Amino acid sequence: MKRVFLALFVLTLAVLALTACGSTGPILSNARIEPDVISPNADGVADVARISYTIRRASEISIYFEDDAGHRYYFRQNKHRGPRDYNVLWGGVIEHHIYLDPDHILESYMGQVLPDGRYRWVIEATDARGRSDRAEGTITIRDADTQMPEFKNFAVNPQVITPNQDGIDDRASITYWLTKEVEEVQVYLMNPHDPENPRRKYPLEPTERKVKPTEAGYHFYDYDGGIDKGADPPPDGDYLVVAEAWDKVGNHNIVTGTLTIQDGGYPRAQIVEGKITMSGPFETGYKLNIPLGGKMVFTATIENYGRVPIRTAGPWPGTVYKASENYNTLAYRENESSWFEQSGTWRFGLNYQSNFGQDWPFRYAVGRKDEDLRCELIDGREQCFLDPGQRGLVYGTIIWDIIPPRNPFRIWGGLLHEDVRIENNFADVHEIEIANPK
Repeated sequence: MKRVFLALFVLTLAVLALTACGSTGPILSNARIEPDVISPNADGVADVARISYTIRRASEISIYFEDDAGHRYYFRQNKHRGPRDYNVLWGGVIEHHIYLDPDHILESYMGQVLPDGRYRWVIEATDARGRSDRAEGTITIRDADTQMPEFKNFAVNPQVITPNQDGIDDRASITYWLTKEVEEVQVYLMNPHDPENPRRKYPLEPTERKVKPTEAGYHFYDYDGGIDKGADPPPDGDYLVVAEAWDKVGNHNIVTGTLTIQDGGYPRAQIVEGKITMSGPFETGYKLNIPLGGKMVFTATIENYGRVPIRTAGPWPGTVYKASENYNTLAYRENESSWFEQSGTWRFGLNYQSNFGQDWPFRYAVGRKDEDLRCELIDGREQCFLDPGQRGLVYGTIIWDIIPPRNPFRIWGGLLHEDVRIENNFADVHEIEIANPK
């Protein structure tokens, strides 16, 4: 039993001795930077140096370089490190932190290779008791590529967009001139006031051009928030447009602009129940018999079931067409330029077989101007909208003053998002036969 106690006593003394030695001995050892001459220019020869050191107990580590004028450049500053061996490659780049936004929420960094010259390097370690060790030496930088990639004439235009495919300020152009070829470019949006994740990135894709994204030259981003791909854009809010570029040696530059998204969302509308009521002087089920010069009357209801307003324009419900007319000739006749086709405008339309080459000749606004729609002046021009959750009544009259080449023929409805797509095509197909009294 005495031998056991003696062995335990000796072991305890040994542990205490080792602990005391670890707490009082050197913190830092084996510190070195090799080679002592580098040329960070991406030519594959001596582009980087290896920084090596050993920490014997937890400490705060700083690694910095001083030039002949005494200017200090930190590679690491007061970074906590546990006891072990450390190795890191260094290509001459010194980073400095920046804030991307004026409220100092989003922090990032920029980096640049140190210019040619002879530098004193210092590695310092300070433990929890305030005891410090340091090692130092010299390193020389030659033939360094210190040219930063720059985004000349960086611009966002317009700075407020409403990406909802209504044809008004749906997209922004992000443009710049990249001064040198780089290894990587990223352009993205961030909202520093996003309550869920202010560091969330919304990447932008460059518009296809002969100049590749990483090549020097003019670059262009046509940003619509993803609407053209059928996706909802980022939530409404004030965003930073951030562009970053890294060259092959590690020079890293950032520029920012601003972009506000309002009323953003993928537009969604439909003909309620796909139903269109068509009636004429004589009808049997879905077949209408109309004498030449007779009238066909229709009604339909349009619903905006999306989260954004949809823009519309005349001809207004109640408009009377002759079958020999279409929305273009009617616009000329009534001197209503807004009735011509407009990109992003929603209209209810009627189409029929053998329609003399004019697709969807009979077009109407998706609701009544005074009862269903919200109208306002935008850039000095009246624009009307069917708001989310609202319905619009559409009705009108077609006077069949001509007999189409195909008779009888089929007629149907659809919801036109002009220059974008057709919703509810072939809604409620009817058959019409025009009877010539002769």
